[in-house]
Amino acid sequence: MELVLTGDPTIKFDSFVPIYNWIYPVSGSASQRFRGESAADVLQAVPISTSRALYLHIPFCETICSFCPFVRTTRHGDETVDPYVKALIEEINIKGKIKSLTDVPIRSVFWGGGTPSLLPPHHIVAIGNALSENFDLQNCTEYSFEFEVKSVDAERVEAARQIGVTHARFGAQTFSPKYRELFTLTASLDQISNAALMLREEFSHVSCDVLFGMHGEDEETLLQDVESAADLEISNLDFYPIDNLVTQPRLTRAFRAAGMAPTSGLTKHYMNILVREALKERGFLPHNGHGYVRVGSEELDRCPVVTDQYSFVYHEHVLGYPSFDLLGFGVNAVSSFKGATVQNDKSRDSYIRSLNEGRIPMSVAEHSAEIDASRPVALALPYHGRIPTEWVDTNQVPRDVLRRLYNAISHGLIEIDGSELSLTRVGWEWYSTLMHYLLPSQERNALQVSLARGYADTSRDIESSGLDGFVFATAST
Repeated sequence: MELVLTGDPTIKFDSFVPIYNWIYPVSGSASQRFRGESAADVLQAVPISTSRALYLHIPFCETICSFCPFVRTTRHGDETVDPYVKALIEEINIKGKIKSLTDVPIRSVFWGGGTPSLLPPHHIVAIGNALSENFDLQNCTEYSFEFEVKSVDAERVEAARQIGVTHARFGAQTFSPKYRELFTLTASLDQISNAALMLREEFSHVSCDVLFGMHGEDEETLLQDVESAADLEISNLDFYPIDNLVTQPRLTRAFRAAGMAPTSGLTKHYMNILVREALKERGFLPHNGHGYVRVGSEELDRCPVVTDQYSFVYHEHVLGYPSFDLLGFGVNAVSSFKGATVQNDKSRDSYIRSLNEGRIPMSVAEHSAEIDASRPVALALPYHGRIPTEWVDTNQVPRDVLRRLYNAISHGLIEIDGSELSLTRVGWEWYSTLMHYLLPSQERNALQVSLARGYADTSRDIESSGLDGFVFATAST
């Protein structure tokens, strides 16, 4: 499927690509230099960067939510958690002795999972201390920690504060009883409200994740979710379109059993616009493609396409800022550097066993300089909303990416103002599709392979575009 700009004033592309989140790049090739016992040698050869984020994967959950694709387990007793924490700290200690990994300023730390807040407080402190002992966190401006609302208590909050957490995050996903049951979410709405209250009293930034575009979701349900999320009175909200390509098959079965059909790409598109308008009425503006921050009346009146009053620093490192990289820790954790993506073993037993032997189990995929040069154009610009023009290296960015960038400008999705490229309002509305459109050809092809597998998987219901039979205002270009 090749995306085409239509020339229509509102429906800018002839289709929607139902992949909303992915790890860039997906088109790398297995390294011939760094493999087997020599795979970890890649860490000694990490190119110089100007800023780094750290990610820690904590794979423990109380229940497995049916929409979640991540590596996790419901086994979180001492006999499971203690060996994992020991291995994680060993990985931190090993990487903390590698000069190329410790010389770069750390600007963001993110604990994800799984659910980090299921850890006992003493483990939270031990892991946090290992990080600060091995890496210089003086320049860290954002230290994020994901909580599960039922596990938010005074002891865990204090442990998070003790290690330097500044940004607390949790997932509500939806406030609809019907969809909460389908998602197998077990927290009550009162527990969500109580957790939000405790967290906002202790942290300067608190964020809540909400999904939309579920099978059969209507406007009323979506607006109720917007209102309930805004009523939490926290600083940040994230509204994500559900990604049917990676949800668990049991969720598809549950939707089918309830007689719910997939929400089309076009409907999800308009839902995203509706979320923006509804949140603006509640004092929020977008700071990237799906993230919102509460702002003052002056900024609301100015109503920029994307506000510059907040930036999610972790996503600056994951989604496109040049010379920014990511260092991951834990089972299945990803590290992203210029020229290479490193992924830890996805088996928890293998991960623990290897670290007990003093080595990190990992695989390495290498990619071209053109892939790295394309990051600011394909990721940072559509996702964050603006980039300096100097980030577009015309000597390295592939010609097809530059051609598509110029097409997007001529079709009113992107504008140039002096030394900056920025999204127009309609460009922001199409940011996810625009990311796909601006990818290098090998990345687009690799994602299409994943999408083809998804369509062929009878255990999934991936949405249609919703544009069948649509008559565009002008001819495609």
